[in-house]
Amino acid sequence: MTELGAYVERFETNCRRRALRGVAAIVLGTPIAVLGVVVFVLGQEAGVSGGEMIIGLVIGCGLGLVLMGAWGCWHAISKRGEIFTLYEQGFVHTWRKSTTVVPWSRVEVAVDHAKKNALAKAFGGDVGCLVKLTDGRKILINGFTEGAALLAHNIFEAVGRRPG
Repeated sequence: MTELGAYVERFETNCRRRALRGVAAIVLGTPIAVLGVVVFVLGQEAGVSGGEMIIGLVIGCGLGLVLMGAWGCWHAISKRGEIFTLYEQGFVHTWRKSTTVVPWSRVEVAVDHAKKNALAKAFGGDVGCLVKLTDGRKILINGFTEGAALLAHNIFEAVGRRPG
């Protein structure tokens, strides 16, 4: 990519790790949600009242994990082969049969939306760089991309950073 200057580094997204985390969330969330539903139904049949809020929280947490896991698995499949190649004057985002060449001049803003907690780290949110292009498209870099923190840092240095 001669129009982007000299090659700096290549960053590959680890879709296998994303899929494994997704499957783990589904495997953990399903029995939690089922247990919550069973306890709720047994309580209703026995005529016991109270505790619905806690049971609802258990069901909600289980379903939340299942949905996050399904989302992770979907992204693992749909973003297979995702690669970011950094150059001095921009980067190239490639996945499947799509390639987007992004010179720094085409970046409208880079938003830092990284979260610093265990759940975010488990699902790749420990690094978050949303690159909004001038044509309205968006490119997300997250913790499943090997070296994502360095890539995000380079983007923020080149175009500035806006907190998420």
